[in-house]
Amino acid sequence: MRATRREFFHYGAAALAGLAQLRRAHAAAPDATDWLRRRLAETARGGVLRLPAGVLRIRSLTIDSDIAILGAAAGTTLQASGPPGPLLRAAAFGALTLENLRFEGAGGRFADPKQGLLDLADIPKLAIHGCTIRRSGGKGVNLLRCGGRFAQNIVEDVRDAGYFSLDGLGVDIDNNKVRRCGDNGVQVWTTSAGRYEGSRIRNNEIVDIRNLSGGDGAYGNGVGIWGSGFVRVEKNVIRRCAYTAVRNNAGHDVEVVGNDCSGFGERAMYAEFGAKRASFRDNKIDDAGAGIALANAERGTDIGFVTGNRITGLHETHPDDEFGPIMSWLTGIEAESNVEIAGNTVIGGWMGVRCGGYRQNIRVEGNRLVDNDYGVTFQIGEGVGPAVIARNKIIGAKKAAIAAIAGQDIQPGDVARPGAAAKYPRLTIEGNELET
Repeated sequence: MRATRREFFHYGAAALAGLAQLRRAHAAAPDATDWLRRRLAETARGGVLRLPAGVLRIRSLTIDSDIAILGAAAGTTLQASGPPGPLLRAAAFGALTLENLRFEGAGGRFADPKQGLLDLADIPKLAIHGCTIRRSGGKGVNLLRCGGRFAQNIVEDVRDAGYFSLDGLGVDIDNNKVRRCGDNGVQVWTTSAGRYEGSRIRNNEIVDIRNLSGGDGAYGNGVGIWGSGFVRVEKNVIRRCAYTAVRNNAGHDVEVVGNDCSGFGERAMYAEFGAKRASFRDNKIDDAGAGIALANAERGTDIGFVTGNRITGLHETHPDDEFGPIMSWLTGIEAESNVEIAGNTVIGGWMGVRCGGYRQNIRVEGNRLVDNDYGVTFQIGEGVGPAVIARNKIIGAKKAAIAAIAGQDIQPGDVARPGAAAKYPRLTIEGNELET
């Protein structure tokens, strides 16, 4: 939102007058809450409120009508002066713009940790641009049924999630820095699995995400999707998360594309617990306990595409001692039901690709699997479905190029050898290139 020359002089004079008034108010009382509430009340519905440069110490503000609040080019900080809790609340109106503002919390834990320093609901046209949100004792930004754009912001030093949206109307989450969060980086959730949400999480830097609340995966993730449909996670840089880079729990048609990911305490990427039609394409993964999994077919996870990913630097990690033993550490890619795994590179793992679980209709084709203990493994036993392992380049497999698994036990022998696959009638092995 840009001002004309005439608006610039008009609002500039108003800002100077407001700043003088604010300075006089500070001489008596350092809290600017009442002054700012008057400014909000004086601004016409749908109008623009331009704040002066400097630090405005406020308790908490509530906005109830369309407005654009713009900070000064030299920097405007809204700093919490009251008890820990939301600094700005807004609900149930059409449009809100926040631009070039710094929101600074008190740092103490919120009485209600589900709230955010910015706590916003039912705003279909939301625009938050060029802002800093920091030192929140709950979430950084907490949205309910909002749509719009969240771009070029910094969210840092928050107790819970940096950005959380529930039942969103589609938000373009673009080119933000989300860092040093206590539980999660960016979360996009819906209350019912498969509901269209449509957010785009792209070009963000998400780093240093901890897991203060514990558990076996709900916390400690760079990006977390729950139930949301048609979310795209694209071209983000994700570093140093206690658990995963991207966790898609029950989301439908979620695409994870072209992300650069490094430093994870668990598997780097998941589609699990009822995820449908998940896609992982062209991601780079390094320094993680394992690579990518489409898991929990028995809970409804079905149909997926894992193509063009590069997975390196796998090492065993144990963020949770009890959960750790069933994690298939050092496995590059693991899938169970109706999944195509093609054109990926996995270097230096335990299993390059694992066709696990109930093994229904998995195709492993055209992958480059280098210096793994096992190139490709496949589940055997009652109830398993068909699988195709074809035209892969398997280089330097230390124990077997292709091996069968019964339960959790890898069977002796190399199924890549001529005739070895004959006893597995629902398995097709053809055209693989093997190098020692």
